[in-house]
Amino acid sequence: MYIIQKLSALAVSSLLIIMSIKNCNAFATTTLLSPILDHASSIPNTITYPAAFYSMFRVGAKASVINQPRMGTINEDTQVGSKVMRLPSGCRLRLFYPTNTTDTTYSYAPYTTDGKQTTKGMAGMVGFRQIGLSFLLEHLADASSGCIKDAPIQVHNLPLMIYSHGYGGNMDMATYLFRTMASKGMIVAAIEHTDGTASSTVLEDGYERLFNEYFMTGRQQLTRRASELLEAAETLPDIIQKQFNTTIGTTMLGGHSYGAPSAVLAGNGASESLNIKGLILHDPALGMGYGMLPPNGAKSRIPTISYVSDEYNKAKVRYGDSTIHIKGCFHGNFVDAPLWAPRIIMRSLSLIIPACGPADPIQIHDQLAESAASFLYCQDTTSTDVISHDLFELVHKQ
Repeated sequence: MYIIQKLSALAVSSLLIIMSIKNCNAFATTTLLSPILDHASSIPNTITYPAAFYSMFRVGAKASVINQPRMGTINEDTQVGSKVMRLPSGCRLRLFYPTNTTDTTYSYAPYTTDGKQTTKGMAGMVGFRQIGLSFLLEHLADASSGCIKDAPIQVHNLPLMIYSHGYGGNMDMATYLFRTMASKGMIVAAIEHTDGTASSTVLEDGYERLFNEYFMTGRQQLTRRASELLEAAETLPDIIQKQFNTTIGTTMLGGHSYGAPSAVLAGNGASESLNIKGLILHDPALGMGYGMLPPNGAKSRIPTISYVSDEYNKAKVRYGDSTIHIKGCFHGNFVDAPLWAPRIIMRSLSLIIPACGPADPIQIHDQLAESAASFLYCQDTTSTDVISHDLFELVHKQ
């Protein structure tokens, strides 16, 4: 609070000095300052006041994200590891998994894998970079993921969820959600797609591919995304076995928004040998299926649970065996957006975009994680452990 007060005072002082320089003739008698003041007084108000406002806004924005983002708590006896890997095709992914390592030489992985390169890509997706406001997300580059970098996996049989990000997302945007999920006893493999719909990704040759909606057609995007999920389902169990000496039990696919139809297409096209046991969908953007998916309300051939926000529930989005409305949840609650800045700011931002619903975002993450872990272990879409939580409302069942 002391730091915030100091920064706020600095911003206000800067504005008052500028206004005084332009409007107080008493300063003009000071010989030493006269050249500076004469020059300042010649600057048009149309430049001075916007510049002063921008300076105040920037200082205030920096102050507002001190001690942000806000990391959720997990069981104190559980630690989570994180490792960035590549599939044979070169597609990048980030693993989150439980670990109980006591090796003190390990360090915590950063929240964003590529630092400011990642945050600039994210800022570009919401229009911040185009108007000089990339700094609003820069604090994420300095944040900790709360996950131990490259830690060993010390449980020898774990379920695996392979997850597809939304349109303009990346493998880092739900780091805290995936950390919470991993703490419940699962491995999460967050894919970073190469179809041009990631906010940014670094390819195997080091080239950064920024978001480009015209890199592929919609059908090509969806096909590429599904193929990368299937590649992960086929190769990750062996990769994890070799690198971590850990076997994979149940495998499921998941996705948020555009990632949901990607998971559905992959699941419907998966061979029996891949043994995909279920789909976990968050706010499935079924309209982005480009005619390649079963319609809204259809039953997948694989056991499927959809979790929907207030907006998607209002739009009557229903998919799979069970659809659960998360009360007080907005679209952004399925990633970490509500935790990037103080809740009052994210709730205010939600007047423009659905970044943060009225429910506690950490409680939403915890209940989503509990439900997903239960589904991975029991594979029963009607289990009370899956569908019965404080914020859950079962709105559709096949």
